[in-house]
Amino acid sequence: LIYNKYSTLADAEWRCDSLYVSINLTDLPFQKGDRILSIDGIDASSWRDSIKNYLPESTREGKYIHTANYVFSSYVDTVRNLCLCRDDSIFKVKVELSSEGMQRISQYNKETRKSENRRIMDSPKDKKEYFTLLSLSGFTDEDTEEFILKYNKVKNCQCIILNLLNNFGGLVKNMEKIAALFVKQPYQAESLITPSDNSFKGKLYVMTGPNTFSAAEHLASILKESGSAVLVGKETAGDFGTTPLTFCTSHGTYFCIGFGKPKKTFKGQPREGKGVKPHIRIKENTALSNDFNTVRATYYLAMNDILEAKRDSIKKKERLE
Repeated sequence: LIYNKYSTLADAEWRCDSLYVSINLTDLPFQKGDRILSIDGIDASSWRDSIKNYLPESTREGKYIHTANYVFSSYVDTVRNLCLCRDDSIFKVKVELSSEGMQRISQYNKETRKSENRRIMDSPKDKKEYFTLLSLSGFTDEDTEEFILKYNKVKNCQCIILNLLNNFGGLVKNMEKIAALFVKQPYQAESLITPSDNSFKGKLYVMTGPNTFSAAEHLASILKESGSAVLVGKETAGDFGTTPLTFCTSHGTYFCIGFGKPKKTFKGQPREGKGVKPHIRIKENTALSNDFNTVRATYYLAMNDILEAKRDSIKKKERLE
């Protein structure tokens, strides 16, 4: 069933079996990194177990992880009473949820994306970049057009880090346009994807996690199976095997179902009920948010590649001399 949520500008995540605030853009007196001990009087682990089976994710780990999405959102409640811990202090906060919360979150995400667009598009033409980070938040026509403009600006970098950590999917036809920019060899998906004329020639890292859904998982799977990228992060959500259809009843209630037999990848891997596993899995750290932990590790890998390439270049030059 599809309902509107009550929510606020905050988020939480599980780290090492404990629940932490990962984002707070409200004026309330809790902050990123605070540990959440209980929600509405129920300890965090018991609260998680009470709702995990109602979540739509197809994997056990996906259900477990995504319970955190409902700490600061609800389909029925407009208030959350939280008990939190910071260092040696324990305190309680009443959080009001609003029906306009999702619109405010969407606006914040758009502003974040515009900031990255300006960073890339306004960079000097003669500036030499060794590696860059490209975020892709979805596969709408607007998302795809913006991404291709950014890609054309940085396609000559030695290394690109593609951020799919919070990509909830979208149009498959647009996903395939993005895939053609990065595949090193033809790949048979719903249609044959071949490298475009200006496809990327350098090293590609793709950051994935449990918030990598649908068409974004499909893209990660294509880049992994075609040998075009190194995936870093966590396993994806495991929901890109069926086609969803949305219906509306005569009472105005919307619901979504998948139809058709779940598909498999070109190499025979299931696309439903099993996520795409990264080449390099990032271990959780209670002191760092999961996304920051993944970004930090991927930056380290990219820098290491660049340094190795420089060493090889110096050695080759010395041999020639």
